[in-house]
Amino acid sequence: MATYKLFYFPARGAGEPVRLLFAHKEIKYEDIRLAGEDWQKEKPNTPFGVMPVLEEDGKKLGGSAVILRYLGEKYGLAGSNAWDNAHLANISDFITDFTREMTKVHYEKDETRKQELQKRFTEEVIPKTFGKLNELTAATGYLCCGRLTWPDLQLYSILDYVIKGHPEVLSNFPGLASLRKNIEGDANMSKWIKERPETEY
Repeated sequence: MATYKLFYFPARGAGEPVRLLFAHKEIKYEDIRLAGEDWQKEKPNTPFGVMPVLEEDGKKLGGSAVILRYLGEKYGLAGSNAWDNAHLANISDFITDFTREMTKVHYEKDETRKQELQKRFTEEVIPKTFGKLNELTAATGYLCCGRLTWPDLQLYSILDYVIKGHPEVLSNFPGLASLRKNIEGDANMSKWIKERPETEY
């Protein structure tokens, strides 16, 4: 078994899907959470100056979706053929686009502009994105292949964040509610979710 270290901030964020995968597969790893000066010291040692970073037996890989995809393909959470794997990557990109829209709202400093972005996010972005993802999850509660794959973990982590600000958001998207239920019904991931450090994001 490889030796793993996961470098990320003291938050769930983009590191959390990887932590969920490790929990699901019962893979031991060092969960290294860096902030402030510690992060500035480590930054030059990362592939592209951003986190998360996965270290496997001394080799480093950066990029949340890339790390998740790599581990998913290595540990049986990917498709069974090249087409499925391309479809999973496509879904992941779609989720990432949604995350960017969410991030815009979060980091906007101008209060008037922030309210405009929040209105658009709530009234346009969420219904459009969740509507499409709900179609994918409607039949099985999974995004692809009728079973757990790595973008499910990416989506779960995003839903976790959105629900904080919009508690009733999944009432119109039963497929997404099923995805959450499926993941939280997994004993290993459920244990991690209950015991993980409490963080703001």
